[in-house]
Amino acid sequence: MRARRVPVLLAGAGCLAWLTLTSGYGAAAASGQVDLGGADLSARTSTDRGKPTTIAPGLWQASPLEPDLPQYFRYDRRMSGSRVHIGVAGLPPGASGDGLRISAGVATSGSTDLTDCGTEDDSAESNVPQAVLGERVVVGGETGSTGDACRAAGTVRIEVSRAGSEPAAMPYVIKIVEEAPSTALPEDAEPEDEPSYAVPEPVAAPDAVAGATSFDDAPELDARDETVTVTAKVRQGTERLWRVPLTWGDLPVVRVDVPVAPGDDFDYGGPAVTLHLVDPLRGRLRYTDSAGDDSPTGDYRGAPEDEPGEPTRLVAAGFPVSQVDERLPGDYWVSLAVAPAAEDKDPVDVPVTITVSVERTSDGAPAYDSAVLSQDKSAGPEGYSPDQPFLVGEDTFSQVASGSPVADGDGWFSTRRWAGLGLAAASAACLAAGAVRLRSRRG
Repeated sequence: MRARRVPVLLAGAGCLAWLTLTSGYGAAAASGQVDLGGADLSARTSTDRGKPTTIAPGLWQASPLEPDLPQYFRYDRRMSGSRVHIGVAGLPPGASGDGLRISAGVATSGSTDLTDCGTEDDSAESNVPQAVLGERVVVGGETGSTGDACRAAGTVRIEVSRAGSEPAAMPYVIKIVEEAPSTALPEDAEPEDEPSYAVPEPVAAPDAVAGATSFDDAPELDARDETVTVTAKVRQGTERLWRVPLTWGDLPVVRVDVPVAPGDDFDYGGPAVTLHLVDPLRGRLRYTDSAGDDSPTGDYRGAPEDEPGEPTRLVAAGFPVSQVDERLPGDYWVSLAVAPAAEDKDPVDVPVTITVSVERTSDGAPAYDSAVLSQDKSAGPEGYSPDQPFLVGEDTFSQVASGSPVADGDGWFSTRRWAGLGLAAASAACLAAGAVRLRSRRG
């Protein structure tokens, strides 16, 4: 009997070690966070400002971002006069305040400092700390001398940093999309910071469509021709995603109805629910009219038996898909996250009804150049055409900005999939070890 138990114990220890090694990406799913996707960078991301990591177009998994230790990249323009769109998305590792910041700049003659081509940051909500963070900047999108300088530079410098008090490292991805040059924007062009929108009415007899735990697997809600309504459940402490395709001139509007919680578990207040849109660069966005009663946040609250209670309605609009608003066509995502349960409580599933509509604005597609040149004025990248103006991967152009081809050499067996296969194998091994141990006890 004792001779049998030694290998069984060793197998158990091996299972624990292997699960620890292979469940880095699984840990995010277990904590209710989503899979950001992306291909692996070939080397650890640089924390040396003078030796930035060179990055290509595409969606990339960077090294986890440590507090107070920014990471640095450089992107070399493939097309002269282009706009370079840079986005980051991160998974907050803890429950304390956290944030993610991205900055981009270019070197100009006669100055030792970089010209600022955009700085943005996103912060976690204290009551829903696990939700994805995301921001993006556009290098060369603005008018005037700064825009000219940011479009003219051959190399873009990028800094990604944390903004918060959380001590653990943050997993994140960085995305680069280069947009071909087009007809210049008017000097007086102004973004629509406060777009008008109509809150959609839910459609009768909606289908049940569960949200996904990854951007790649999110189900499509195509509302460009007609309003779409679906029902779903979102567990406390998790975030779910639905995909909404948009093109030039589209303005998305999302409504989420949350019913009154049954029973008396959440009298007068319950878990917070928050609504965001996520753009093709993985930047979070939402707009609500401050003059009305619309809000993108609320809660799943109950009411005593002698009171009827009021359901919660969340509303969030996007911004017009247009160059002046620096929004690109492609897949957007509806993100719905629910606050975690208290430590002494089991998480509950929050029922929701999601209604999506897409309004049309007057902004149409830009007029792109018929051909592009490289930065040194030689022939530009192969595959370009005015109807495919977005460089989403090395020598890969697309009609939309949400495409993210996997880098050569990565293929299906990416780090995440190897980790998943390892986790599955380890789980099977642990089950087998458990069965052996059970038999040994019975013997």
